[in-house]
Amino acid sequence: MKPQAGSSEWIYIHLNSAQDYVMSAGIEFKEFYHALSANLHHLLLLKHQYDNASFNMHTHMEYVSADELSKMAKDTIESYGDFCWIDFEDEAGVDEMTSQEIAELLYIGHMKNHLRLPFYRKLNNQYVYLTAEDGTMNRTYYRNWEDFYSVLGTVLPAKWYHHRNGKNMMRWKKEKMISLLPKETVRTITHLLQEGAVISLAKASTTRTKIDIPIWLVGDYESLNDLEEEMTVRMKQTPDAWFSYDRKSKDWTAVI
Repeated sequence: MKPQAGSSEWIYIHLNSAQDYVMSAGIEFKEFYHALSANLHHLLLLKHQYDNASFNMHTHMEYVSADELSKMAKDTIESYGDFCWIDFEDEAGVDEMTSQEIAELLYIGHMKNHLRLPFYRKLNNQYVYLTAEDGTMNRTYYRNWEDFYSVLGTVLPAKWYHHRNGKNMMRWKKEKMISLLPKETVRTITHLLQEGAVISLAKASTTRTKIDIPIWLVGDYESLNDLEEEMTVRMKQTPDAWFSYDRKSKDWTAVI
């Protein structure tokens, strides 16, 4: 039942708006990158096993420059184990980090949590990405929540496409890619995501004219095993909401 990018049958989202982060399962770095590649500059690596990183003398940390990110996104990041980073706009800002700020970054990478909200003026960072196994249970900080809505709106249709075509390998005609899920539609279920919800591709109802993707409230989890136990119970019940896609008009709606 462990979520895997591309073939994942479900996505878990718990949105913690008070502390600017999202706990998620079923979304990997390569999917995050493809959704937000236009916004990402360089990554200061707090924990990783990427072989082609550069070295910053001031922090004694490695980093990946913007022009290397597409190559990194193709790497087998799920095999790294710990994978933690914070983005930054310019290396000159990294070189201005104080000892206290560097200590905070070391804490973030080690504990996968923050001492104070991890947005630094010197870095002008937009994100912090923390996981012990990429795609399994990730903690991602967002300076701007619109970026989170973009990630989910990009990843969910892509996962539906891969899920359907993975299941239908023997069919002559494969499913076509569907439209991105608009941020405005995702925002309508923010209150559910703030409680912790699972979006299931495996339980989706698909016809010639319509796609209905169910959503269940499951609560706040940081343990995959505990989450899966709760999912087993909740997903036997009526869904709390659906994302509904009209194939003719190519419009998405949220039904609560």
